[in-house]
Amino acid sequence: MEKMETPRIPGYRIERIIGKGAMSTVYLAVQESLERRVALKVLTPKLAADPTFHKRFIKEGRIIAKLGHPHIVTIFDTGNCHDIYYIAMEYLEAGTLKERIKAGLTPEQAVNILCQVAQALDYAHRQNCIHRDIKPANILFRNQEMAVLSDFGIAKNLEDKTQLTAVGWRLGTPNYMSPEQALGKPVDSRCDLYSLGVVFYEMLTGTRPYQGADAFEIALMHVKEPIPTLPDPLRRFQPVIERLLAKNPEARFPSGEELAQVVRSPVLVPGAARSAWRQAQPWILAALLAGLAALLTYSFWPATPVTPP
Repeated sequence: MEKMETPRIPGYRIERIIGKGAMSTVYLAVQESLERRVALKVLTPKLAADPTFHKRFIKEGRIIAKLGHPHIVTIFDTGNCHDIYYIAMEYLEAGTLKERIKAGLTPEQAVNILCQVAQALDYAHRQNCIHRDIKPANILFRNQEMAVLSDFGIAKNLEDKTQLTAVGWRLGTPNYMSPEQALGKPVDSRCDLYSLGVVFYEMLTGTRPYQGADAFEIALMHVKEPIPTLPDPLRRFQPVIERLLAKNPEARFPSGEELAQVVRSPVLVPGAARSAWRQAQPWILAALLAGLAALLTYSFWPATPVTPP
């Protein structure tokens, strides 16, 4: 196997590869001017030679740079050195959601991550940006508690009418692709919420809702197969899954914010209900004791003699 040559980019000292995909390689590097560790995303040389791909790559950096949100990765720099195109972003060293799903998540952890990503998407959607590739590998962690949405490589700004995709080419990952994406139809923000629904199902159960022999079969299942039922211990989340994975976008949640509000309901999250109950317990106990004391006092208090006229 041919060894990949480490790119040389002025101002950055590259240490090692931390991720690799079909379109790019991500390196751990040091931004020398600030001695700051960064994740340096570099477009693969073959794609860098194609104007369509390097334009999309530059566009990704510009899109994320405009999205200042706690749950969206921060961009520090973007540019090119000759035929090397790169994006320098914050280095998130607490792993990916893909790794955490393999390790196992509690329902409460799954809900917390879902809400954080939903808030990030809600913000991006209000800026007319749709991600189009929501999946566990693209959700990273700044620390143990904070999820961060990354990889806007195929994101689309709805205000930008520039066509950078070949007609009929479906963008996204088949395992998490909405029915409208699978069919090559126009998409809006609700396609991101569908993909997030697939991720939520996987966080809860450890498996994806649709599994087939190949990408085509999986995409077809997203279009035609009924929504699977969660196991009994997780059945309280079924209404949320039903709305997120609705085949018709009109039946889905209209926004990430509404999704977060619904899923945080104490009815869906027993942990929240238990917490509220624990907080109320001292007051309820005090009221019961006061009522019991009053009842006992009334029962044993000597009757006042009535003086005859």
